[in-house]
Amino acid sequence: MSKFGTFGDYPKNSLTSAEKALLTAWRSLERYHDDLVLVGGLAVHYLTKRNMTSLPGAVTMDVDFGISMAASGDQYGTIKTDLAGLDFKPDGHRLVRKYDGLNLYLDFLTEDPPSLTGARMVDDVVASVIPGVNRALACRRMVNVKGLDLYGAKQECKVAVADIGPLLVLKLNAFGGPTGRRLPKDAYDVLLAVTGFLDGPPAAVTAFRAEQKAGNTGYECALKSLQKDFSDPNQDGPIRAAEFHPGNAGNRVRIREDVATMGKLLLGI
Repeated sequence: MSKFGTFGDYPKNSLTSAEKALLTAWRSLERYHDDLVLVGGLAVHYLTKRNMTSLPGAVTMDVDFGISMAASGDQYGTIKTDLAGLDFKPDGHRLVRKYDGLNLYLDFLTEDPPSLTGARMVDDVVASVIPGVNRALACRRMVNVKGLDLYGAKQECKVAVADIGPLLVLKLNAFGGPTGRRLPKDAYDVLLAVTGFLDGPPAAVTAFRAEQKAGNTGYECALKSLQKDFSDPNQDGPIRAAEFHPGNAGNRVRIREDVATMGKLLLGI
């Protein structure tokens, strides 16, 4: 289990531990950097402001990488063998490392048009097929990440993070796309990514809409998810995002309204 139903269910050290896993893996996968991009909860964390009064920041226990189908270590080893040397071990289609009482997971996502679902072997790791990953790889921003790795060593890395437009497409599809999980955390992450975006909510809205013209293969499904899940306070997105939020009943009513307002902004209505 690496996703919980409410913010308060996450261990207090989960985000910092996931960041340590990122710093550990990213340094060792240097030759793959052109073919990797950070997505998921950690990407939301790096693209949003800290210490917002109304919304707690991102939480996660996973490190999610978008990866190009063409990624290869050639004669210099493979992703799995490199990460095995860091004690990341296979757990089904995922890689996991135990640290400080937590299971920290590495997940890989790829895109293989016209397929919308399934899994592919990339290098020697299993990657889930997700529309929109190629846009995330093409539209990245470099983020300076400092901290300790899983061995306690200080690290400072320039990490490629999916920019806000492609990230919102991926998050909306994670919630309500063809294989959407309808998890409260994904709905909350959409709200947080827009409301807390470093360049401001209007910039996030503009970037999302630009994904249509950019040819993002996940855009139409993301748009449908907005329409059916995020445009009214009584739809699944607002309700589940509010349940994830740690506030009281009054806060949850406000969160539902905020999510629906955000959904309408993204839809342009």
